[in-house]
Amino acid sequence: MKNFEYVKPSTMEAVADILQQYGDGAKILNGGTDLLVRMRDNLIKPQVVVDIKGISELRKIEYTEEGLFIGAAVTMNEVICSKIVLEKYRILAQSAHEVGSYQLRNRATIVGNVCNASPSGDTIAPLYVLSAKVKIFNKDGIRLVPIENFILGVRKIDLKSGEIVLGILLPPIKGQNGGSYYKHARRKDVDLATVAVAAFCNEGQWKIAYAAVAPTILRGPKAEEILNSLSEVDENTLIPAMDAATSEVTPISDVRAGKEYRLDMIRISLKRAVLAALELYK
Repeated sequence: MKNFEYVKPSTMEAVADILQQYGDGAKILNGGTDLLVRMRDNLIKPQVVVDIKGISELRKIEYTEEGLFIGAAVTMNEVICSKIVLEKYRILAQSAHEVGSYQLRNRATIVGNVCNASPSGDTIAPLYVLSAKVKIFNKDGIRLVPIENFILGVRKIDLKSGEIVLGILLPPIKGQNGGSYYKHARRKDVDLATVAVAAFCNEGQWKIAYAAVAPTILRGPKAEEILNSLSEVDENTLIPAMDAATSEVTPISDVRAGKEYRLDMIRISLKRAVLAALELYK
């Protein structure tokens, strides 16, 4: 590992100054579960590592009239144990529980998962169906970016020079709702998704997102349209939506699975995610 400077600023303004000064030579240390591995393997060689965990604003998880704010330094396990998340955004807690091991979830963060921008990132598809926005700080102010516009590709995100993610903002949820994240992987625990589906229903309206079947997470407008047209959703009426799912994804063959296998599994994953979401609909 190449030598680097370590700094731990106490304000967002100080972080922005460092990022502006060093540009691509500065990397944010939050959970560090991805950054430190990439540094160890010499995939990245930052001049300065900026530890943001000491900024109190980034450790907040709070519910207001704007919705649920999850700060950049909030860990996966803190999300999993949050009463408000379990009450109103259970699908996010469920997906966070799919990330790595318990020890890793004590370090890893939701925002880190988003900024890593992997198409198999477990918490990202649920954030798509929850209509999440990414809250970004720069010295001129704050901007909110819908998550589907923030993630541009594999490890590509919409952050400009001197900007840092403050956290994730989820809109308020009212009325009956239920959601589920179904992940299919080679191993039951501590593995990346081969395919995954997030299904969320709020007051009778469905939202679907697919993971690990394209360069980014994909929404499923065709499957959503079919589900939203059904008077009753069950195993039999789900078949057209399952068929639609295969036309909405663009999987590849890699070391985890072949393209045809992923196409078969996306149908089954959609079915299981939707039926599980129905069980939680309340």
